[in-house]
Amino acid sequence: MAADIKELVCKSRGELILFHLLDEDEVGKIIPYMEAVDYPKGATVFREGDPADFVGFISYGHLEVKKQTEFKDKQIVVAILGKGSFVGELSLADRRQPRSTTVEALENSELIILRHEALETIIDKYPHIAIKILKGLNQVLVIRLRKAVERLAAVF
Repeated sequence: MAADIKELVCKSRGELILFHLLDEDEVGKIIPYMEAVDYPKGATVFREGDPADFVGFISYGHLEVKKQTEFKDKQIVVAILGKGSFVGELSLADRRQPRSTTVEALENSELIILRHEALETIIDKYPHIAIKILKGLNQVLVIRLRKAVERLAAVF
């Protein structure tokens, strides 16, 4: 399984902003801290309000990201994400806050998960790798913020 994850991350590294600064040796060092998790169609990856305990990137499938509105039981779809996209990246920036969205599998999907405890271990054992991951996280957050501003501007 770890070999499969390493092959996937190495092959897709250019598309995975969170890991694009890592070389193959660095990827090899963090792979033991990652896990592959399958989600069947319709499964919930996490719900708005859940504890934020991992970030995951989609190795295959599509996920729907939804946000609760002020109306009871009314959600809006804020994104549909596919291979190479990340979910839960805000949890790396501020794990004290609960999940801000609900994510569900639109089809059979697989996420490669990096849990907070694993990231803490990477920070302790490989600080130079952790810095590269956090730089990648910064780039992901900037891209998502810019897209959100563009969508807001289009509404007004």
